[in-house]
Amino acid sequence: MDNFVGPYRILRLIKQGGQGSVYLGYDKRLHRRVAIKIYSLPSTRAARRQLLREARTVASIQSHKVVQIHDVIESSTHLAMVMEYVPGCSLEDFLTAVRPSLASVLTVGTDVAGALALARQNHIVHGDVKAGNVLITESGRAKLTDFGISRSPSDGRSGAWSAGSLSALSPEQLLGKPLDERADLFALGCLLYRMLCGEQPFHRNGTLDPELLLKRDPKPMAEIVTGDVELPDPLVAIISALLQKDPAKRPANTRRVRQVLRTVMRTLPMSTSNSLLREARPCFRQESPEDMPPLIPKGLGQQGRSALVPSGTRWTRFRHRLTTLRWPARTALALALVALAGVPLAMALRNTVTPVRFTPPQTSVTEMVILPPEISKIWLLKQVRSALGEQLGNIRIVGPLGAFPVTTIYSRGEPTNWNETSELVVDTAIRCVGSVCVFSISREQSGTRISRQGVLLADMALQEWHDIVRDTTLSLYR
Repeated sequence: MDNFVGPYRILRLIKQGGQGSVYLGYDKRLHRRVAIKIYSLPSTRAARRQLLREARTVASIQSHKVVQIHDVIESSTHLAMVMEYVPGCSLEDFLTAVRPSLASVLTVGTDVAGALALARQNHIVHGDVKAGNVLITESGRAKLTDFGISRSPSDGRSGAWSAGSLSALSPEQLLGKPLDERADLFALGCLLYRMLCGEQPFHRNGTLDPELLLKRDPKPMAEIVTGDVELPDPLVAIISALLQKDPAKRPANTRRVRQVLRTVMRTLPMSTSNSLLREARPCFRQESPEDMPPLIPKGLGQQGRSALVPSGTRWTRFRHRLTTLRWPARTALALALVALAGVPLAMALRNTVTPVRFTPPQTSVTEMVILPPEISKIWLLKQVRSALGEQLGNIRIVGPLGAFPVTTIYSRGEPTNWNETSELVVDTAIRCVGSVCVFSISREQSGTRISRQGVLLADMALQEWHDIVRDTTLSLYR
């Protein structure tokens, strides 16, 4: 057993499931957290090759609607998919705790439908569209994940019903017939029905009823959804179409489904625009530095190697190279693009001055943790101050705080506007347990609070600490 998967350090277990366990990892090269799902490899060589082909196919989907696959690490006994880490919560956890509003249902529905449209464009069948495979992000949007049983419609394989979850099972999947994108649309209909009604459409006493799934219609939603909620007729109609037994009677255009959901969303009051984030925030997992790294199969740490061959369009490859650039190179490239666009540089920079109030940094470091000697509260504040200056332009530090007296910093020319009511309050903290440190930062301005975290390792060089603190601070505005 080891605490590495190839070059990725394992920090903690996120969840354990039937198809594989998911861990929080750290990519030291790009200074980012990642989610790592570990599978036991199939016994046959052909099955292993098929799994790798599916991973490469899913990795080709580049969209914020789908959890991105960064890498695939293979050993003699296990395979690990290195994915984008989404720190929010799963839709399953959300639905267990909260009855979502109509606006939240529509937000999830449009995002999942958009992800399925992209999958269809790439000839991919997800095969397991359920609440546990939908993640709610810190921006209040939904991402589709876990294409672990995804397949191309052209491969001719039938869908064994045991492969997918019972909540995402279509009639054709239950009968062992070949699957196409319409099976995913049926699962989307089941998901929308459950979010609105609080129960699965084809379950009885908490379990799937095969006869109900194959032969009978679900209970009308109007009989279940009562109270102040009035279901729009177009929404009821599209869910009924998605739940048709015959795949040929379901919508043929996934983008059309998304369009209907977005049209219904536009009829709701503007006050509901951020309802999903408000309703889901209590369900978000609270990050804790006390989460200790678990042990994982040794082969992935000692023998693991990347099995994901770079592929995609020229833009995809360019974007990958861009993400590997360090920030000075990115800045130079951005300035060059501004100049090429014919936009005067002065117009691209801010002329306003922002008052910034730092609260005293909170630190918690266990005994025997040896950090770079330069690390201190003052060092931390200086790094955060510098990063904020990059983002905001002219900033004014208000309040005395230790070595920071009341002062004004003009990072870009002279200020032309001053707005005392827009004061920005910044909270910072560093907590270390063992060799793992968590840097936390939040900003509060005009009643809105946003928080971000970055993972640091005690044995990192000072420059790496600087880069992660800077990048985490800048992520407050992304």
